[in-house]
Amino acid sequence: MILESHLFTMIIYALLVSVVLALIRRPDFKSRVKYGVTLFLIMILASIAFGWFMYLFAK
Repeated sequence: MILESHLFTMIIYALLVSVVLALIRRPDFKSRVKYGVTLFLIMILASIAFGWFMYLFAK
């Protein structure tokens, strides 16, 4: 099944949320793209960092 990977599901969720928020919050195309990409990268990097942080305390 395609959504068995938590990482892939998280990437799809981050992509959809960043697209919707970019469409809602920014008026022109250039700022929408910049905001969407920035938000997507922040969400992915923060969740990977948080997952790594939780892994430290799982042992």
